[in-house]
Amino acid sequence: MDARHLLSSKSWESWVLADEETGDPEKIRAALQEAKDAGADAAQVDRALAELQRVQTEVDNADAAEDPSAVLELCQKAEVFKKKGNDRLKDNTKSAAREALEFFTSGLEVRCSDPKLNAQLFSNRAHVRLLLRQFVEAVDDCRKAIERDPKNIKAYWRAARASLHLDLCRNGIDFCEAGLKQAPQDLDLIKLRDSCAEKLAGQQQRRAEARSTAARDFNADEAMAVQEKVSGLSEQLARLQASFANKQRQRVRLELTQQTVTSTPEDAKLYRGVGRCFLLGDRQPILDEMKKTMAGIDEDTLWTMHNRTEAPSPCQA
Repeated sequence: MDARHLLSSKSWESWVLADEETGDPEKIRAALQEAKDAGADAAQVDRALAELQRVQTEVDNADAAEDPSAVLELCQKAEVFKKKGNDRLKDNTKSAAREALEFFTSGLEVRCSDPKLNAQLFSNRAHVRLLLRQFVEAVDDCRKAIERDPKNIKAYWRAARASLHLDLCRNGIDFCEAGLKQAPQDLDLIKLRDSCAEKLAGQQQRRAEARSTAARDFNADEAMAVQEKVSGLSEQLARLQASFANKQRQRVRLELTQQTVTSTPEDAKLYRGVGRCFLLGDRQPILDEMKKTMAGIDEDTLWTMHNRTEAPSPCQA
């Protein structure tokens, strides 16, 4: 079979259910492996193999639904994976835990029709996830186990334990309470519920203490003093800004006047305003006075800018 055709096709079911030449799963699997060895995209080929396995499993399960012996065979196959997973957990190592997780996952992929067995596989996988500190995934597996078998007490305990690790104490209590409805005298659930409740009470107490400390640290008189200081600084800043703008306008007027005086003929008569009167004056003294005034404005401007830089802003105060 042409591997490129397989990689471009999207109808996986048609391969499995097609005629003998193109629908043989083993031939399809071999062609995909050949394409991978020839340099095809490995990730794409792996996805194709996984999808092929999924479709083949669904077809097998559909056949098994009509064949009691096939149903039993699937359950036995899932049971074997469960036993292998449990055996690997006896080694009590991280690598063994990962292998056990794979075995439990393989058991679930068999998709047998026994809900209790599937619940055990989900619950056992949740146990492994607890060992690997995959707490969110552990809770998810426990929920699936409980959906399939509400009497699976270990699933409630493991869900509560994972929730406790996630600091979700209320969720942990809820799982324990739900489990105790199935087994009211279960001591492990009672003990874990009490641990969740104790930790939840501690969390609530710390939050209350934090709020109390924040309220105690607040001083109305100090806050009022700070507010008054901020208001004073804001007014001071506004005055400085107004003074700065006024001096800048005054300097611009002097510059324009200076340019006008400089551009007039030397024999032209110049008058300077004194109150409501205008007095005749010489050119140079008038220019010198304007230059002196602009120098004073520049000096005042530098002083103003220096004070604005050093003074704290209202927000800093």
